[in-house]
Order: sequence, then C-alpha cells, then structure tokens
Amino acid sequence: MSKILEFREAAPQEIFRRGRWKSFVRSHGFGYVLLAPVVLYLIAFQFYPLFETIRLSFYDYSLISGKPMTFAGFGNYKELLTNDKAFWRIFINSLVWVIGSTALQFLIAIPAALILFSKIRGRGLWRGLMMVPWVSPVVIIGIVWKWIYDGHYGLFNYYLKSLHLIQDDVIWLGHDTLVWPALLLTSAWKGFPYIALMLISGLTGISKEMLEAAHVDGATAWQRFTRITLPLLKPIMYVTGLVSLVSSWTKFEMIWALTGGGPGYATSILPTYLYTNSFVYFDLGKGSAIASLSMLLVIIIVMLYSRLFGRNMD
Repeated sequence: MSKILEFREAAPQEIFRRGRWKSFVRSHGFGYVLLAPVVLYLIAFQFYPLFETIRLSFYDYSLISGKPMTFAGFGNYKELLTNDKAFWRIFINSLVWVIGSTALQFLIAIPAALILFSKIRGRGLWRGLMMVPWVSPVVIIGIVWKWIYDGHYGLFNYYLKSLHLIQDDVIWLGHDTLVWPALLLTSAWKGFPYIALMLISGLTGISKEMLEAAHVDGATAWQRFTRITLPLLKPIMYVTGLVSLVSSWTKFEMIWALTGGGPGYATSILPTYLYTNSFVYFDLGKGSAIASLSMLLVIIIVMLYSRLFGRNMD
C-alpha cells in the first residue's frame, strides 16, 4: 500500500528519472491493459463522433448539392434559430414528448408498483408480464400500436365503438389534437415497467416495522404512503426519472414507426428532424447543427432536473 501511495504522489517525470518505470509497469500495467479496450471504444465510438458532429455543424455540407464543403461558421445555427419556421415547433414538441412521457410513466408506474408489491395471487407472473413492453423492441411496439390506432380497422376504435363511446372511426394518428395523447400513451406503456421495477426494489428496502408503528399510531394508508413510503422512495424516483428523461429523448424509432413525424411536423421532435435532414435530404451540416442543439437541450434539461429534484438526496 505504501508503494502505491508513493507512485500516486510522485510526478511522472520523477518516476522516469528515478528509473522506476519498469516497477510502475509491473505494478499498474495490467490494470491499464484492462482499461484500454474501454478507452479505445469511448474514443472511437463516442468522443470522435461527438467532436466530428460539432465540427460539421460549422460547415455548409450537402451530399446532393454538388458543392464542396465550405466553412459557414454559425450559419447553420442562425438558419435554424431565425429562419427555419418548423424548428421552434419541433423544439416545443420535443419538450412535450420528454416531459409528458416521463410524467405519464410515473403516474402509471407508482400504482403498478404498489399493487405488484402487495401480496396478490400470482404476483411473480404479473411482474413478469409487466416487463414485456419494456423488453420488446421499440420498432415492433410502434408497428403494433400503429395497427391498434388505425382509423379503419384498429382495435382502439373497435372497442370504443363497442362501448358506445364513439360513433364514427377516429383517425388517431392523423389528428393534430389526438395524435399527441396517442403517442404519449404508447411511450408510457413502453417505459413504465422499468420505473415500476425500480420502485418495487425500493419498496422492499422500506422497514415494515416503521410502517406498522405508523399504523398503530393511527396513520391512514394515505398518510403512510405520503409521509413514509414516498419520501423514502425519493432517491430511486430521482434516478429513474433522470434515466426516463434521457431514454424518452432517444425513442426516435417509436415516433418514426407510428407517424414518421407527421402529419406535417406535428409530431416531429429534434431526433426525427435530425434524421430527416441528415439521411433524407443529406444535408449533413444542418443535421449536425440540429444534433448539437439537441445535445445542448438534453444537457440543460438534465441540469434543471438535477437542480429541481436532486436536492437532499443524501
């Protein structure tokens, strides 16, 4: 241990000057070898694409224009923020998608976790069935729910008409007002099992003696939930909420499979707009600018979320 501390405190040039390089390699070389694949992966598939995307965002670079790549400075950003009429609508759509999806997931996951934590018959089976949406591929879920929402032969319209809640078929994914509730419901159905599973694991760590003591003191079930259970679940809810925010942002495949970002730009979010500009119109400069702004927006959302809900987590 003393040798390790000595190596940490010594400057690199002192290690070379003292001729301890061989000893240093023998002591720490194997650990660096184990870390090398991870470091190479991060450099090749994380940092390099990130820096290349930021670099391309400052260039006018279209694969179908026939023009050479030219430096545009902040031209792409100026075009998006001032001249692109669809950008700000897509920006608002992105906030609605991320915040609405995460909030709806929690609204479903909290009662689901409480029910599946209680002593119900077949609890293990129900927990396993609950995880089916979460482990299913996003594209498959999008295709299935697109069929459910179909305006002519979809199951949603069929059951609503069977219950006499509607008279005529509703084009759920083609209606400007109804398309967002449909999308958010699908996203919540996909993501709530993960949150519920995390909450169930948190419920197992809550002392039963504490809840029983509160019950003996006359606390109602609602009081026990709001004053004991919910505060103790706050750290887990904070982490799962953060994960859900980021994962909701990356659910590009679901919106693309359900609506393709339409009608028009009604359901487009920044990832779908990025895909359209980069791989449909092949405007890599503008697409890179959208990607950079999208990354900046995610960072801001995470910082605001941590500021609002990350206090007193210890």
